[in-house]
Amino acid sequence: MDHVSASLELLHLICATLIFVRDVTKDTSGVTNTTNFLNETLVFLDVFSNVCFSDLTGVLRDSRLHRILPSDVEHSLYSLNKSLAAHREAWRYIGKSPTPGAGQRSIEDLKRGRAASLDVQHEKKSWREEMKERSQLWREKARPGLYKALFGEEEMATLTLNCLQWTHRLRQTLEIVFLGIGPPDPGFGNSRQAAILGVAEQLERQHRAGAEPLSDYTGLVGALRETISTGQPSHGLIKTIYDDGGDEVDVLVETRSDDETPAEYMCHLTWLLQAPHHTDVSVKSDAQNGYQLHTLSCMGFIDDPLNRRSLIIYRAPQSHPWASNPPSLYDMISKGPTARPSIGSRFLIARALTSTLLESHASGWVHGNLQSRSIVMLPRSFNDLELSPFFVGWGVLQPLEATHFSLEPNLYRHHARFGRPSSEYSNEHEIYSLGVVLLELGLWRTMAKVFARRIEKFPIFGIVQQQDLFNRIHNAILDWANSTEIEREMGKAYAQVVSKCLTWHYEDPVEGMIEFRKQVVDVLTTGCGL
Repeated sequence: MDHVSASLELLHLICATLIFVRDVTKDTSGVTNTTNFLNETLVFLDVFSNVCFSDLTGVLRDSRLHRILPSDVEHSLYSLNKSLAAHREAWRYIGKSPTPGAGQRSIEDLKRGRAASLDVQHEKKSWREEMKERSQLWREKARPGLYKALFGEEEMATLTLNCLQWTHRLRQTLEIVFLGIGPPDPGFGNSRQAAILGVAEQLERQHRAGAEPLSDYTGLVGALRETISTGQPSHGLIKTIYDDGGDEVDVLVETRSDDETPAEYMCHLTWLLQAPHHTDVSVKSDAQNGYQLHTLSCMGFIDDPLNRRSLIIYRAPQSHPWASNPPSLYDMISKGPTARPSIGSRFLIARALTSTLLESHASGWVHGNLQSRSIVMLPRSFNDLELSPFFVGWGVLQPLEATHFSLEPNLYRHHARFGRPSSEYSNEHEIYSLGVVLLELGLWRTMAKVFARRIEKFPIFGIVQQQDLFNRIHNAILDWANSTEIEREMGKAYAQVVSKCLTWHYEDPVEGMIEFRKQVVDVLTTGCGL
């Protein structure tokens, strides 16, 4: 059986089980939220089935599709179906149906992939009526103890989490599918199906990654309430007010010199960052199990040619504490042990960083300058003191003709990008940089501190030195990643994630994204509840 056929059979069994669970529990007090959630999940799976498996336009039937993606969808559906095994057996073996032969026909329909067809309405109605009949029969026959064991509050919470985990996975795989072959049709991103699947914003980001802004896209014409000093470090954020001539808006400002980001590139960068994204970081289940892009809402840029720079303007989150400018991850770690969050909070930060990188790569984006100074920390919600990471410092260009380089930013760079770059920027280079940041987070020590003596002695290095210097630094970083200190601090699984990032190599970018999600992002989920 091929992956598509196997996935269809699994999908139909999952839907049958979820309908059975919903109908058994729908009249039970205190499960309204569960019933609503199951209805939403069923709608998602119906649309997913139509988009992926329909005979003529199903994207998983497209010959251009990477071979690993149908297999990955089958794995997610298999895992979700396996988590529902006890509930599935409950409806399968309930006993003889009041309608002679109806039960057997329904199961055979499921196996042949007919029952869940959105195009055959009478078959769909018959199948759903059969499941309603089975749920009623089960409620009449089941013992109270068995009902509680299968449909009690704790069991329903587990079922909900399993559905969330695997539908998140299905959605994320679909994003990678669209990155490779595009959506089913040009208007799909604005369709109700895209909204139900939760991929509309991702499709817009993918579109912008391969397009150019309109010719009339220019810098913002408003003004800031406060003058931004020319001595302000790059990628740090400054709080202030932006006045567009009518309304005043709370903003965070990032300065960018023309050497780092030439004016002609700034239009494209900020247009890219203005692509829609939704990050509900107040929902911890999403923070732990979803795949979200943690970046700030970009309003555009202000051109400042007199100072040979541009100012990137971000809309400040409502939860921002205006007592001070938001710290970077580097700032937090530099405060030492007194500012160190709990191990669970550090796992949450690590997972948010890795899921953001995964989502950016699935959008066709690369950050280009990943380091702890380019990660700003903001609270998840207005009343939450815990901080979550957001990427800033996007799109910084390394000087290609330079002959001497600052050592500290190069501590985060892959061999091919260390000093003078020897190849085009790729996902692999970015994952290496992420590994260095995760090492800092785990040790709670910045690379500037780890290599303080070397930076003090050789703050600048030349092309002749870069090969030997990288080898020395890389080996030292690997030694830290494999040290007992990080394993003692964060556990063996976290230490292995760091080592994998620092030695990451997948020539195929699609396979690399799937494996990164599996070996890095999902592994970190287990520590988020500590």
